[in-house]
Amino acid sequence: MSDLNSGLEDALAGVFAAHERGLLARAVVVAELLDEEGDRSLSILTTPGVTEWDMLGLCRYGVVSVEGPAAANFAGGDL
Repeated sequence: MSDLNSGLEDALAGVFAAHERGLLARAVVVAELLDEEGDRSLSILTTPGVTEWDMLGLCRYGVVSVEGPAAANFAGGDL
């Protein structure tokens, strides 16, 4: 387990606890990062112990959860 993944878990658990959202079970974070030169990169991090199939399932469920409302928004609510 890397320090980065453990730090991610601690930070997310703290934020969710502070807002009374419950206990963090697992998480996948997709982040766009900018380096010193302004170049972009995509970073995908997980809390410790997340397997590849869990990561894939969480990401796919997240995408499906966003697609419906986004499509309705772009269609002016006519879906």
